[in-house]
Amino acid sequence: MLNTIHLQTFLAVVEAGNYSAAAERLHMSQPAVSQHIRALESQLDSVKLFRRVGQQMLLTHAGEDLALSAREMLALSARAEESIRALRGQISGRVTIGCTPSSGEALLPALLAAFRARFPAIAVAITIAPLETLLEWLEQHQLQILLLEEHQRRRGWESLLLGSELLALIAPRGHPLLQQEQVPPGVLRDQPLVLPRAGTPLRRSIEDGLRRRGIGAADIQVALETDAAGMALQAVRDGLGLAFIPQSRIPRGRDLGVVELAGINVQQDWYLLRARERGAPRAVHELYTFIGSKDGRRLLGKYGLKVVSD
Repeated sequence: MLNTIHLQTFLAVVEAGNYSAAAERLHMSQPAVSQHIRALESQLDSVKLFRRVGQQMLLTHAGEDLALSAREMLALSARAEESIRALRGQISGRVTIGCTPSSGEALLPALLAAFRARFPAIAVAITIAPLETLLEWLEQHQLQILLLEEHQRRRGWESLLLGSELLALIAPRGHPLLQQEQVPPGVLRDQPLVLPRAGTPLRRSIEDGLRRRGIGAADIQVALETDAAGMALQAVRDGLGLAFIPQSRIPRGRDLGVVELAGINVQQDWYLLRARERGAPRAVHELYTFIGSKDGRRLLGKYGLKVVSD
């Protein structure tokens, strides 16, 4: 029978891409990681699971097959442990929830703090990555729940609209536009903007809002593209341009101000997403249900979201 620790180490190398990064993630030494992989290969009749390409460890064909089976085996083991604990009246387990750099960083900590107060035996990990990567990882069951700014339609997936959030145009202190009570939308044609990457949900929301006021993508002066709200705010402080920032990410302080745009309403929707999976861990169900519950939505409302009634 394959050793569970060997399999967990193997998957850590798969996800991290090399031994040193996996060792850091697992809080063990690199030689220990190598030893676990060698032991696993020995159990499998000395088949090679990885091939080295530069600094990266890439899966062989045998490694790819094992990765799929290993995830299923570990998930089954986790469900078995969870079932035993449930018989004792305690819900436990581990859930990984993903979000983009521009989405859930400000919202998730408060939600998870309230959730953990109810379910202290459930461990939660947050993974931040680009949208395309998150969707791929959900497909591969490397994470279980996504908090996204855009609805995703895929067979076997379930989504829940949580609410919507207005985006504010932020300028550095002393900017002339901050002195005006109402700024005509056309003024933005002459202003450099710090925007999310083209093709991201947040970028599409911004472009749609501007297009409704006659400002097309060709009219926009893009000074910098970044998906990280923190970096966008710093770019505004440094004078690179103005930025549309979700209300939940606007910091308190006097170094930035909100430009009052006349007739422009830019907003983003928030969705919760998971894959429908028979026999999914109870911990996943509880977290998904909590975020979509009245209590979860009430917390989101405190961050400026206009929540949708469940």
